[in-house]
Amino acid sequence: MQDDSTFSLKEKLLKPANDVRSILRWGYPKFATIRFVADHSLLSAEERHILTRVVMPPDRVVSRAKKKIGCKEAGNRDLLLDGYNVLLTMDSLLKKEPMWYCDDGYIRDTRFYFSKAKNVQDIGEALETVLDFLSETGPKTATFLLDAQISRSGELAGFIRHIMQERGIPGDARTSKHVDFDLKEEGGKPESDVVVASSDGIIIDSVRQALDIPACLMEKRGIEPLRLY
Repeated sequence: MQDDSTFSLKEKLLKPANDVRSILRWGYPKFATIRFVADHSLLSAEERHILTRVVMPPDRVVSRAKKKIGCKEAGNRDLLLDGYNVLLTMDSLLKKEPMWYCDDGYIRDTRFYFSKAKNVQDIGEALETVLDFLSETGPKTATFLLDAQISRSGELAGFIRHIMQERGIPGDARTSKHVDFDLKEEGGKPESDVVVASSDGIIIDSVRQALDIPACLMEKRGIEPLRLY
């Protein structure tokens, strides 16, 4: 997955990443620290974005890692999928975009998602790949949550429901105007046994258990992510 350009990018970011980590250990705020190091290292907006996605404060590293379940542990569990997060990350993986192993143990891409709506028109293969994973894993139920604000989400939810029924995957697909809230609410209840599939750190911070589906596929296919250490 590493061509010359991504290798050069990784080499350029290794020292800034380690500098950020060293400062974060003293308890300084993440975004101010990254801005300080990035300004000193003359990093571009894209390079700053990568550091923001990859490097985490020590407390986040520990707490998020504890919540991550193994790929084989998803069987016979109720899964709640952060729909566009999972599908767009999977789409990046299939299109051989750089995939980064982040400090908290989750895989993230670093495409600029300023508008999800611009990136959801061609995710058919990503959806099929996620459904393959669900078929092989055998969850008790799998529910996709999609942002209602994104154009044609209702159609996509209906299509997912239809394919899941055809494949015999128990579950649902629906839209919501407040996906993040729903994921946190359902996955964060003290009595909840729901596993939330997402790599969104804010969501992971609020749920009890999290699953990284793109990471599972990478492990199965022997694909090594980029690492900044």
